[in-house]
Amino acid sequence: MSWEGPGFVDHHTHLLRVAAGERPPYDVTDPESIRTYHRSLATRDLTPMDVVGPPPPQEDLAASLYTGLKEANRVGLVQVTEAGMTDWAYLDALRVLRDRGDLPVRVRILVASGLADPKRMHREGDERLEIEGVKFYADGWLGPRTCAMHLEFTDEEDTGLLFLDALTLARRAEPFALAGWRIATHAIGDRAIEAVLDAYDNIYGADCVAAAPRIEHAQVLDPRLVTRMAEMGVVACIQPGFAYADEDTARRALGSARMESAYNWNLLLEADVPVITGSDYPIDALDPVKGLQRLADIIGPEAALDLMTDASAGTVVLSHDPREDLADLQVLETRPA
Repeated sequence: MSWEGPGFVDHHTHLLRVAAGERPPYDVTDPESIRTYHRSLATRDLTPMDVVGPPPPQEDLAASLYTGLKEANRVGLVQVTEAGMTDWAYLDALRVLRDRGDLPVRVRILVASGLADPKRMHREGDERLEIEGVKFYADGWLGPRTCAMHLEFTDEEDTGLLFLDALTLARRAEPFALAGWRIATHAIGDRAIEAVLDAYDNIYGADCVAAAPRIEHAQVLDPRLVTRMAEMGVVACIQPGFAYADEDTARRALGSARMESAYNWNLLLEADVPVITGSDYPIDALDPVKGLQRLADIIGPEAALDLMTDASAGTVVLSHDPREDLADLQVLETRPA
């Protein structure tokens, strides 16, 4: 018997760039390629969100984006957030789709820090399409050992890269925060997470809970950081599949002691940290059912479903109740609000 419930939302994806054919300036399968890229940016005082440019030439960019958004609808998503829009042409193309009624899912946009401009950013005032805020980038990734750590990696005499310290992030993000835009910052290593929390404290002070700024990924945690996130009301945007995909490399990089808290989503939930989820597609699969199955193994199916869905964004019809059985779960219908 089919089951109808709140629709799946993906709060962190790069769907638009993939649909447009934009390729990253590194080989995503090669840690050394990623490491070289991150280090080259750091030497120029840049971050990955500061490197922006036009999408590949398209006869019809709107048609390409429609294809990607249609696939998101097919796999069960009612809403996606582009985590770092790199050219205004994307927004123009999305407006074309919206105006002719061709948005298969609701779209939210975090503008890349290198593109963001307070004078150009305006609310769309449309539930189908909206700019949400600005994305910054504080450190690298765990796989290539470029995330910023307090202590050296277990398998390498290095502490990673901190692209933005607390004062620099606060200085750059504050104009957008004062204008009411949500601030979301990529931070994977514990040193980067602490720097971001320091920056948010500088920007918002006692108003941080109301502003609800985000930390994207928040992978290498410790109880002290988790407590601080909860007290400040900072939102953690986690990736359901990363605890599995990163397990081997994370254990080698962090050792058993640090792994106790890393990727430990239960620590966040038990501390009442606000938690949302995103696939980080194409790093992980866009399919939310796969993410649900992996997250359910860690926090249970009901809690996982609650984190990955939003009734206000739409409805999904599944082959059966996912809270009772996740095996062979299929999406039958997706209805954005």
